[in-house]
Amino acid sequence: MSRRATYQRIARWYDLLDAPFERKRYQPIRPLLFADLSGRVLDAGVGTGRNIPFYPQDGDMLGIDLSPAMLTRASRRCDEAGRDVALMEMDVMHTSFEDNSFDAVVSTFL
Repeated sequence: MSRRATYQRIARWYDLLDAPFERKRYQPIRPLLFADLSGRVLDAGVGTGRNIPFYPQDGDMLGIDLSPAMLTRASRRCDEAGRDVALMEMDVMHTSFEDNSFDAVVSTFL
């Protein structure tokens, strides 16, 4: 099964399956990852959008992910957080961005 197909299948349960790790490990460090970022920022492998509430307020944010199902969940999280984030279906291993397109790139737990 391809990576894309795998994440398409598990998107519905991803946050639930990841919850123990999220509470103990990831949640405490998410605010630190975005604390000093500004400008155009890429979240490579945005997944279900767990980072979205921590994005810088003044940042021009773009999230990419291979799975449309994960992006659907990330879009909901954008709505819940009241954040304007561009989301694109794209493989982080094969992006179409020019070099130096972003001021920062963040990839968490990819």
